[in-house]
Amino acid sequence: MSNRSPLLNVIFQSLNKITRNILRDFGEIENLQVSPNSLEQFVSKTENKIYSSLLNDLTKSRPEWGFKLNNDEETIKDKHYWIIDTLNGRFNFLHGIPYFAISIAVELNNEILSTVIFDPIRDEYFFAEKGKGSFQNVRRIRVSNRKKLKSCMFSIFDENTLDEEYSIANCYKKINTLSYQSSSVTRSFGSSALNFAWLASGKIDCLFVNRLNRNQIACGELLIKEAGGYLTNLKYINAYDSQCHLLIGANPVLHKEILKKLNNKD
Repeated sequence: MSNRSPLLNVIFQSLNKITRNILRDFGEIENLQVSPNSLEQFVSKTENKIYSSLLNDLTKSRPEWGFKLNNDEETIKDKHYWIIDTLNGRFNFLHGIPYFAISIAVELNNEILSTVIFDPIRDEYFFAEKGKGSFQNVRRIRVSNRKKLKSCMFSIFDENTLDEEYSIANCYKKINTLSYQSSSVTRSFGSSALNFAWLASGKIDCLFVNRLNRNQIACGELLIKEAGGYLTNLKYINAYDSQCHLLIGANPVLHKEILKKLNNKD
């Protein structure tokens, strides 16, 4: 891999260590003929194994760093924090669908300095450090270069379409209209982390995500920014600083056009 700092090496080594177990457990999911409750317990055990392994390795490498386990946790100034999402796309994993990821981000003073999104099925690492660009394994990545919405790939991730001012429930009609008018295609893949990675690498042109918590957003904003894109709410506030639920990601040209159309009350 290119552009690997000592910090990235620590993260990659920790993720490599758990890859075999994840793939083995995923293979078991595809073959298990058990009750839904048994499957839930099996996946929960997988998540616990992932977290325990990462917690152990990352603590050994940086014993003075903390871990952010929930969104409301108070942070200490000038202290680094690990933010881990053990199985992003859990529902896909539970159903044997090969679209899920593990993410690790590093935060200092409420700013993300480094992020890694790991797709164990495809053995793909998407990573970025502040000011150093975004990468997929050995390749530098950029958001798509499309200037018009025509023939774009839209992607929506929404776990809870609640009736709120900035929810996808209220904006979906406009999003659907944008897609229809521009002959674009809308897909829902089921993992917000991989959606971020695919936006950053140009596979997805426009991304709409809803109801993510701050820890889930942590892995995406820096990766997209370092790939030349934007991830904000409808008021142009950066995703990690946003208190609104609906977030829009795209290259600068498409992002501006989408927000203009979605903010149009007519």
